Amino acid sequence: MFRFFENLVDPYSPYEDDVDPPAGLMQYLVYHTKPFRTLFMITGIATILAAVFEIFLLAAIGWVVDLMAAETPASLWENYTWHFIGLLAFVLILKPTLYLIDFMLISNTLIPNVATLLRWRGHKHVMRQSIGWFEADFAGRVANRVMQTPRSAGEVVFHVFDALAYALAYVVGALFLLMNANTLLLFPLLVWVIAYIFLLRYVVRRVEPASKDSSNARSELNGRVVDAYTNIHSVKMFAHTKSELAYVKDAIEDTRQTVFREMRIYTRMDFILSIMNAMLIAGTVGIALYLWTYDQVTSGEVAAASALVIRFNGMSGWIMWAFTTFFRELGVVGEGLETLAAPVKLLDAPNA
Repeated sequence: MFRFFENLVDPYSPYEDDVDPPAGLMQYLVYHTKPFRTLFMITGIATILAAVFEIFLLAAIGWVVDLMAAETPASLWENYTWHFIGLLAFVLILKPTLYLIDFMLISNTLIPNVATLLRWRGHKHVMRQSIGWFEADFAGRVANRVMQTPRSAGEVVFHVFDALAYALAYVVGALFLLMNANTLLLFPLLVWVIAYIFLLRYVVRRVEPASKDSSNARSELNGRVVDAYTNIHSVKMFAHTKSELAYVKDAIEDTRQTVFREMRIYTRMDFILSIMNAMLIAGTVGIALYLWTYDQVTSGEVAAASALVIRFNGMSGWIMWAFTTFFRELGVVGEGLETLAAPVKLLDAPNA
């Protein structure tokens, strides 16, 4: 079964390898991921269904709570045994099967094969460059970009399906669930979603350039270290030890400072998000209890709404991290394209 999913796409499939790839970030990714388009669509459908199934499960919990309040134990089992058997089959068989397919498409098909395809094609393109092109850059930086950029592209694909598509489907499903109970229950979630979008916008606008700076600093550091090791004879014979160490130390410190700037953004994000989540839980549960007091919602709907916002509390940090990681890795890919999409300026003569 693993081999089936692992071999759904051939990362070494033929393509036009004698032309320069697009230099734009999204154009580059779209151009090179053409073999995955059908799988992207299938994976997107599986991810959305996984989110819908989870919303259905929360609604089912509310339904069960209402039944327990309205029925005696004897009448409950007499009238709803087959309903519970169907729900149990859904929880134990259908839901895990769908999740397994979704996991395998993302983890066993897309992530390794997207990274492999981009790494192979990136290496082929770099090898078309002239000797002078290589002499104008650090060998370590070139190698770092060839190895790191495809890994980051794989992370981008992972977060698109594992978090972004799932989160969008989950939010839409949650809004329908709350609206079905009482439209007033929508208010805290809508306010939270709007605040979440503004926070996301604030974070993303700062993460992508910070990530690009951090990636560039790592490439610079890797270039200095690898070149020192590669030319160790020259370093030992002609370089001054203190000067050589200071040269690398400067790159290490530059890398550390870029990481500091990036982590400050995440700390602010986590603190603001914790406040938003607390307000979402308090607002939703408070309104649900108020409506229950005046018989506007049932006990099961209160339970479902409470479970939903607590689930959002657990998901929100993961989703925000996924969004920021998505744009951070896009920044890494963008930095890597300075090498992987660099135009070949010295071409072979025709029929050479």
